[in-house]
Amino acid sequence: MLSGVLVAGALLAVAAGASAAEIGANDDSGKFDADAGAAQYTQMAALGLHQVVIPVRFRPSEPVVIQDKPLLDETIPAALTAGLKVVLAVYPYPTRELEAGLGSASLFGSYAAAVAEIYPQVKQFTIGNEPNQPAFWRPQFGSGGQNVSAAAFGQYLATAYDALKAVDPAITVVGVGLSPRGNDKPHATSNVSTSPIRFLRALGAWYRASGRDRPLMDAFGFHPYPNRATDPLDRGYSWPDAGFVNLDRIKQALWDAFEGTPQPSTLLGLKLDLDEVGWQVGTAGRAGYTGAENVPVTDEPTQAQIYGELIRRAACDPDVAEVSFFGFRDDGSRLGFQAGLARLDGSLRPAASAVAGAITDTAAGCATPVPAWAPAQNVLGARIAVARRPTLQVEVQAGEDAHADVCVVRPGRVEGRGLAGISLTTCSATLVAGLHTLFVPLQRPLGAPSVEVRVLLRAQANSLRRTQLVQEVLARG
Repeated sequence: MLSGVLVAGALLAVAAGASAAEIGANDDSGKFDADAGAAQYTQMAALGLHQVVIPVRFRPSEPVVIQDKPLLDETIPAALTAGLKVVLAVYPYPTRELEAGLGSASLFGSYAAAVAEIYPQVKQFTIGNEPNQPAFWRPQFGSGGQNVSAAAFGQYLATAYDALKAVDPAITVVGVGLSPRGNDKPHATSNVSTSPIRFLRALGAWYRASGRDRPLMDAFGFHPYPNRATDPLDRGYSWPDAGFVNLDRIKQALWDAFEGTPQPSTLLGLKLDLDEVGWQVGTAGRAGYTGAENVPVTDEPTQAQIYGELIRRAACDPDVAEVSFFGFRDDGSRLGFQAGLARLDGSLRPAASAVAGAITDTAAGCATPVPAWAPAQNVLGARIAVARRPTLQVEVQAGEDAHADVCVVRPGRVEGRGLAGISLTTCSATLVAGLHTLFVPLQRPLGAPSVEVRVLLRAQANSLRRTQLVQEVLARG
């Protein structure tokens, strides 16, 4: 458990003077240009962007083939020449080959190492791409409904980490690239996925059970897309999903998963890399775009306002090291993604100047001090409400998955087992996620005009985080 000294220090710390996050774009479209992306990368650098993230997929059926190598051979030097840092995002794809058992963690680690050896000028790798989503990892669940994607992906991440560090210990390994949402429904008719908080809980459980004595990652990758492109920046997600304004929820999940292990959490220096984020905009009437909009979209001025504000807020979070918009230039098909700073024809949206201005404004870091994050020591959102009916109706609520021991006790007794040493009259145990109602039989006679309902909640992500709640209620009358 975290020491009181560390908690106090974290609460007193502020983000004033923290370095601004590096801003970039996650976009590999430049490698298909006749100039290998040179013009696009120059345009990005002129706006003040620092980096470009380029995917390099590992195909399990072709484990020794570097996908798109001739294109990478040209586009990586072009990006570096423009003054951008190159980040390579390496992940297995297509998922049908994973599901068919064609891939292996050892082959993936060898692939990542080979890419690092071929491109020694690249010093940052992102390992994984939304492994909590079936589009990028299958299966998500086992036959019993338990998550299996986190443990399977964890082996890939661990092997790649070790392989990349063997090539060059100075390489920064960004792990996971987590999606902001998931339905946690093993039998859903579509999009059988895992929510980010529960995925991290499962990843932490696998890591602890593995006995691994090395970290998994130097930084944590997260994709804080909005739930809808029409959402404002301040509209996040309900637990257990998370968006940009719910980063505290991600930090808590990382702390619960890894506290006390060789893998640091943000409290001990793990940085957040928001390596994909974007608000899709309307493209009606613009040349070159094909198909119909596949989601509700926002407008260009709103996108610009959101992007500028996102950069300014990221600069005030000392745990955020990088932000990359997805992508820099739009896809031509509206079945793709249109959230770039540049339209399909290369013309710049208002978001481009908003981003450039925000980068300039935050060059020295955050101007307004904000409290640094500190981990919760209790169960989030815990509350109870008790009503006396023919039976006791006990409403137990928690803002996260929690185990609840609900007991009816005689006041004043301190012998026997139970909550806080009070002898028990009636007990029930349940798993709470949100609001749960228990009907507890009220035994008579109790020998007292009133009873106490005592509820002990233990966070499922971390059993050391506990909350005890007590409410007195008349036993009769």
